[in-house]
Amino acid sequence: MNRMIKQTLGLSLFAAGCLAVGMGLSYHWVAQAQEEKPVTVSAKGMDQLPPIAEVAERLNPTVVSIKNTSFVKRRTGMQNPFGGDDFFDFFFDGRRPNPSPNQPRGQEEQKVMAGGSGVIISANGDILTNHHVIEGAHGSDAEIEVKLSDGRTFPAKVLGKDKELDIALIRIETNHLPFAALGDSDKAKVGEWVVAIGNPLGLDHTVTQGIISAKGRTARALGGPNGLESFLQTDAAINRGNSGGPLLNLRGEVIGINTAIRADGQNIGFAVPIDMVKRVLRDLRSGRPVSRGYLGIQTAELDKDFQAALNVKQGVVVNDVVRDQAADKAKVARLDVITAIDGQKLNSPDELVAVIANRRAGDTVTLSIIRDGKAIQLPVVLGDRKDLQKADGEGGDDDKGGSGSTEPSPDGKKLNLEKLYGFEVAALDAPTRHQYGIATDRKGVVITFVAARSAAADKVLVGNVISAVGTKNVENLQEFYAEVRKLQGKPLLLLVRAPKGNQQVTVAISPR
Repeated sequence: MNRMIKQTLGLSLFAAGCLAVGMGLSYHWVAQAQEEKPVTVSAKGMDQLPPIAEVAERLNPTVVSIKNTSFVKRRTGMQNPFGGDDFFDFFFDGRRPNPSPNQPRGQEEQKVMAGGSGVIISANGDILTNHHVIEGAHGSDAEIEVKLSDGRTFPAKVLGKDKELDIALIRIETNHLPFAALGDSDKAKVGEWVVAIGNPLGLDHTVTQGIISAKGRTARALGGPNGLESFLQTDAAINRGNSGGPLLNLRGEVIGINTAIRADGQNIGFAVPIDMVKRVLRDLRSGRPVSRGYLGIQTAELDKDFQAALNVKQGVVVNDVVRDQAADKAKVARLDVITAIDGQKLNSPDELVAVIANRRAGDTVTLSIIRDGKAIQLPVVLGDRKDLQKADGEGGDDDKGGSGSTEPSPDGKKLNLEKLYGFEVAALDAPTRHQYGIATDRKGVVITFVAARSAAADKVLVGNVISAVGTKNVENLQEFYAEVRKLQGKPLLLLVRAPKGNQQVTVAISPR
């Protein structure tokens, strides 16, 4: 009996010890699992160099040199027909037209030569390059000559071109050429190795390497106006003459066409993603104008002021609707917030432009819209982007100061607009129209002062005309102040027009 008791006690003590050890280990393991650790990358394959030499050797024969020769008439003493544009100066070969001593003075025909690169994409001589590489001076017709890696030269004809995307497709009459495969730029990753091949500074078939520095860069990144582009950014060295050449991944696939650089930077180059090019190749090969969808709206970022005013956190603000275009016909309204297109969420105007431009004219898309706090769906039949009407006219003048006007409310209290929002307005009458050069068709109130340290300073100018507050049109001071007073210090949504021309924009201005 005593023996059994001793055995039972011994087993109990052993089990308790195992349980204690197990709990201790479990606590240690849980603590380890919950411990925050730095982000690391597996070192697998880091002892191997990327196969850049193989990419260069195999793809070099697919890259060509392009020479562009055109003839223009211009008066003696005129400057470079490209106007000294840094873009052309950088990518072209830099040669300037020189007057011929045998030509009559006054009106002379000048030879203008430029150059760039291209990449063969079919065995029968189809070559991708940039539009600006094959365009003649002042938009004139050009004679285009292509030089292959083996030294042979061929005249080329233009099959199709897309100036907006800066892409052209040309062809030379020969067969059985080595050609490059078109890759998938959407799947390319930031940090991925890339290779650029081209003819910089007349140095044929120069190979440079680098990485993809960023994706989705717009034309604004180049210091220009926004367009369709969603560039790949690379630090592979690109110089004058590289334009139109391929940007390749390590499989030797073309993932971009080298197009531009930041002239004020170093090793900041941009390539048109090949997926954008593939979407227009059918049109280019057929010689038809590129069909590209168009909504007919102006848009704005949904910044914190718009978010507060519209009570929407994601999407793109409809700034204005072009009359009789696709969006207008579908009843899209100013101050709608487009949150998605065919279910694809939008977070910026650039995304909206890219989605619509990748559709063809005549396609139907469904816009997900928030209007006055309610979600609605609007089907829109897209127009053609070539019908896009560019606004004319200029913005207002610089600040000219003001006199601190106030407007009495019905209860006797005064509304100090400068104190509330950082700007002042005046009635749109004959003196103010003359002072600020405002067209007679304008209705509303004119901005006479903008405080430099206010939110308004970044969004409006003295001389601009406010023609609506929110969705309510205003034609005089009384109507304007009545609408402002209703907001009780909330952000102002203003439709602002330039003194002349068609430029107008909706802005959101937070209270001071």
